[in-house]
Amino acid sequence: MLETIYSYGMSPDEYLRNVRNYRSLMRTLAEFAQPDPDHVARLRAAGANAGVERVSLMTEDWCGDSACNVPILARLFEQAGLPFAIVRGSEMEKLKQRYEDDGDDHIPVVSLWRGDGTEVVRWVEAPEAVQKRKEEWKAAHPEFATLYERRMEGDSAATKEFGRLYRRFLEEMADWYRNGLWSETTREVVEAVEEAVDRRTRDSAAS
Repeated sequence: MLETIYSYGMSPDEYLRNVRNYRSLMRTLAEFAQPDPDHVARLRAAGANAGVERVSLMTEDWCGDSACNVPILARLFEQAGLPFAIVRGSEMEKLKQRYEDDGDDHIPVVSLWRGDGTEVVRWVEAPEAVQKRKEEWKAAHPEFATLYERRMEGDSAATKEFGRLYRRFLEEMADWYRNGLWSETTREVVEAVEEAVDRRTRDSAAS
């Protein structure tokens, strides 16, 4: 699976050149994305202890969470010295099915891998702090859910209105990340790898 991902996957720069949605937003965010140096150092150390050699992200071009997170994740993994490949789930059905079989049906899905193809850590969609903000925003904009339902029913007017509202939502969400919540993304990824190291240490001691 890992070799397939890297055969078909794109580097962050390639993805940014080829992404079909939100390209200008992603380019703007990429100019500002800078991970916490402490998170970079911790990921480099924990990744080495866990045997992490590569990272992948599965997404689709329409995913707003990916648009906001790819810029910071690209910088995090680059500075930690970890190769990072981005794939579309629609083009890698086996990987998509693997995640869905595990109950992970949201995107993006970030996996950190050992060289032998063992998945060490998985991080999905968005940090908890952003999920809370998203829920609050949608509660304050009940028309969002209504327009989405009408869009799914084929209502062309609702589709246009939903598109405008979603763009507004995405731009606000991008500001949340840029104004402090990117650190929540990187913190959660780093802590997940550190927890994997701790489990590995405990398991070795127990055996």
